[in-house]
Amino acid sequence: MTGVLTGDDGVRCRCEDGSSFELPKVLAAFLRAGDRIRSFGSNAELLIERGRQQLVHATIGYVGLPKAAKNGEAFVRAELPDSQEPLRALVLSTGALRRYFYLLDLDPAQSLYTLLGTVESASPSQLRFAWRMRAMELRLSPCGRGLPPAERAFNILAHPDLRNCYDALRKDEDALPLFPYGGFGAILVTGNLSTDGTAFFGERILAYKPEMSLRKVFLPLRRCEFLSDSVICRDPRRKLEARFDASQLPAMHWDLKWNAWKHWLKTRIEVEATFVSAGKYRLSAGEWILRRWQTALPSRLNVRLPETIAADIEQARAIHALLGQHADLIAHIRRLCDTSPIGHRQVETWFNEAGAASQLRPQHVTWQPDYEPYYFEQLRKPSAAWFLFRAEYLFVWRDVLISEIPQTGHATYVFARPDDLEDFFVRYAKCTREDIRHNRDNVASALGFVGRVVRGKRKKRWLTAILREAGEKADYVESFD
Repeated sequence: MTGVLTGDDGVRCRCEDGSSFELPKVLAAFLRAGDRIRSFGSNAELLIERGRQQLVHATIGYVGLPKAAKNGEAFVRAELPDSQEPLRALVLSTGALRRYFYLLDLDPAQSLYTLLGTVESASPSQLRFAWRMRAMELRLSPCGRGLPPAERAFNILAHPDLRNCYDALRKDEDALPLFPYGGFGAILVTGNLSTDGTAFFGERILAYKPEMSLRKVFLPLRRCEFLSDSVICRDPRRKLEARFDASQLPAMHWDLKWNAWKHWLKTRIEVEATFVSAGKYRLSAGEWILRRWQTALPSRLNVRLPETIAADIEQARAIHALLGQHADLIAHIRRLCDTSPIGHRQVETWFNEAGAASQLRPQHVTWQPDYEPYYFEQLRKPSAAWFLFRAEYLFVWRDVLISEIPQTGHATYVFARPDDLEDFFVRYAKCTREDIRHNRDNVASALGFVGRVVRGKRKKRWLTAILREAGEKADYVESFD
């Protein structure tokens, strides 16, 4: 393939047979007439030759931690998942990372703190304020060329690990730089192809664009980690992560003690952000597995808190305090639940006799931090009665009895409603869910087992399946949400 065509519709490569194909737009500023282009994968995987100079544009996957080469220099290795030729890795010098991401080794050197107009001791909230002021200033300027470097500076300094890395690099020229967020994106580098053609050694990064997606999600506060100066919120199901500072959560004056009772919080915060792909290899069962997730870019992260958040925080604190105040009673009820189901009305009676406040509900006795309130509430609402049993909740509906552990990794078990609840409970307490699945000693038949519903990503589908198993109409699912 040879030749480059530029026009109003972008950049195209002209092939020797007269055909052409579209090139990534970023190449428009770097290609020259006479450049020879060879594809080693899709249209984005390109080796560009310009005399003795070589460039590579590629989609990179995970980028590993810095390692020392035999010559004493350090490098990072980036995977090339879309390559269809022997070229399988992009090896980047740590100097390339220092120059492009951290603006070091430049003449003159530029401080990321100076770019934002702040100081090295700035807190996360002060960093965000400085970024907002700087972004406003640059957007109002005639050219606005300084906005991308300033945004890159903020995204480095707003991430604690990357900020620590940058501060270390400034103090020690031998410190090793990290590739921000672990890679995953499109990159254009200059360097040289190895002799055997299996690796490209990049000496300078010309452009990099991470794999990004704009998403609007609702993240539960109960899954957040409250640190001294920030809050990290994670959604394991969707593999999302976002970090907030105090300026983004003005109604919350948290401290480290919140982690002791956060699982009682019901609030979900609305997050609209640009998420970038991230990843890390973890050792699991003797095998290294790449764990991927998406991290919200600090510069493009907006959060909205519901008006009910203050009341929710107050109630969560109260529940935590009441459980401690009545710890002996709670422990006694838990011991009873370990042997046989206990009705919620009986628990309410014991709470009233003990003078427990209205915030303390029967489900709080056995509730676990990673339980999902949604599944419990949807099954509780139509129940004529419900019971606590070990880690489960048993709900009695019109025609069925439902066993639920509202936790990831567990399915919902549905039984025909027994004529004699006491007899059912005696039988049920003597078996396990595995016994029921395999119908050992005919236990599933004796209990009237109807089926199990495995939870997926869509909650309404789970509820629709439950209603179907229960013989109920599924057209009123909306009323439960």
